[in-house]
Amino acid sequence: MNHFRKMSVLGWSIWSVLLISTITLFATGVLNIPAIEPLPFILIALLVIIFQMDSIERKGVYFTFSESIVLIIFLFFDFETALFVNQIGLLVFQFVNLKPRIALRRFRFTYPWNAITSFLEIAIPAGVYLALGGVTGLGFYSQDSFLPLAGLILAIILNTVVQKYQVGWWFRVDIPVRDFLTIAFYTYIVSLVFILAASLFRETNLLVVSSIAAALTFFIKRLIIQKGRQDAFKSLIEQYDEAKEAVSLSQSEAQAIEVFLSQCERLNHYDEGFVAFKLFDRTLYFDLKTRQPIDRHIVFDLLDHAYPNEASVEYEMRFEWDAPLSNEFDDDYHSFISVRSEEIEGIRTWLVMTGEHVYGYPPTIQREIVKLLKSFNRTISRCHERDRLYTESRTDSLTLLANARAFYEYGIQQISDGSMYPISVAMLDIDFFKKINDVHGHQVGDSVLQEFGRRIRQALRTEDFAARYGGEEFILLLNRCDVEQAIEIAERIRQQIENKPFHVDGIDIPVTASIGVDTIQAFGDKRLDDTIRNADRALYVGGKYAGRNRVAHYNFLTT
Repeated sequence: MNHFRKMSVLGWSIWSVLLISTITLFATGVLNIPAIEPLPFILIALLVIIFQMDSIERKGVYFTFSESIVLIIFLFFDFETALFVNQIGLLVFQFVNLKPRIALRRFRFTYPWNAITSFLEIAIPAGVYLALGGVTGLGFYSQDSFLPLAGLILAIILNTVVQKYQVGWWFRVDIPVRDFLTIAFYTYIVSLVFILAASLFRETNLLVVSSIAAALTFFIKRLIIQKGRQDAFKSLIEQYDEAKEAVSLSQSEAQAIEVFLSQCERLNHYDEGFVAFKLFDRTLYFDLKTRQPIDRHIVFDLLDHAYPNEASVEYEMRFEWDAPLSNEFDDDYHSFISVRSEEIEGIRTWLVMTGEHVYGYPPTIQREIVKLLKSFNRTISRCHERDRLYTESRTDSLTLLANARAFYEYGIQQISDGSMYPISVAMLDIDFFKKINDVHGHQVGDSVLQEFGRRIRQALRTEDFAARYGGEEFILLLNRCDVEQAIEIAERIRQQIENKPFHVDGIDIPVTASIGVDTIQAFGDKRLDDTIRNADRALYVGGKYAGRNRVAHYNFLTT
């Protein structure tokens, strides 16, 4: 920021010198107050203002084409009128382009340099033209005007080339000379052609002639602006549409995040970027360059402090940045954008990007970024809703354990994995559960089932899987669990059920369970259905029929 502070001081110093010098020239009679009548002067000034309000942007530098109108005014009227109109139009341009958040910073830095540039754009070519014997008024198009006009055009071209390096020095922006000369061609050369065409209307007054030239130049300007916008954004908008479609096709939260990060890398020009995904009760942070998760970056804290309620924060050039934000990033970065989506159903995305390019995120691109964030949020919401429905379809609503369908799906996966063996299955049944319902009612029975499921979860290892099989029956899948380990786990569960009565609605209800177990020693030994059937047989033959409240393994059945 020190560079821009120095440039601001230098700009205001040069502007002050030029202002004092110009006032002195008027005071000494070297320059005269424009002789044009007030009404024509106002109309001409309005022409310049219209041009100033409709600019072409090239890499952060605005071209308004008002210079062509000022040139018309100089040739048809005089230097003083052109000078006044030029500076009036510049002030209007400055105020039209002020943004509330950065108005003072932008005006403080850009106005003096724009005023100096505007002054030189008319003063140097006009000085060359007059020094070569050129005249102003309708007589300028005479045969004697060839050399002065050639000098005028050459001075314009040279001044344009100098402007390219001035912009690089003042703003630290590198714009190719070709871009400047292309704009200069349309700004000056085309307008000169229209000036000559308009001057054919010799019977009309100067105001009409200049208005015709201005209207034709404005028409050409609109064509250039429209073509430039189409060329610049058409393909990029199509790419954003493709990115939104790619994100919307994601089938999970993890996939949506991965696709979003890859699309950001493909679409946007940035040197640093960060994104925050608020997903219900948690927030994930990622670095856009590495696409890796990170801790919360300080930029989010700075923006929360400075702009807590701003959905979008955008800077075109470095001198516009807040000081705290500027201190956290490389001095060569110009463009900065922060976009927060609306929070809908607990989901919000916050994207921050910055880089060396200037004017990197114009309104058209900002709107596309907002659409991309909305597409991502809708995708996450859809994925979570699908996951919720999937979970509900495989969860027992009473005990919150898995249901039989989920158990079969999980069991098939596990027995297909050779690293899970040996695998044991245990079937559990609450003893005399019908009696509990008959004596205490079904509500108490439901509470007993809930507590039964809770105690099962407490007794299991993290790699084990429990489900409510139906009614008062429960089933367990025990990975990497041989016969002895399976019996040990089942016995531990049986004891936890028996040792402490179930306390429901102020009464203690003694509960016991019978458990049957079977084991698949190696891959291919048995099918899952056979193992479940064996465990169920062990439950009834070795458990229920043997007196209940006991554990039985299928391998040890005697009948």
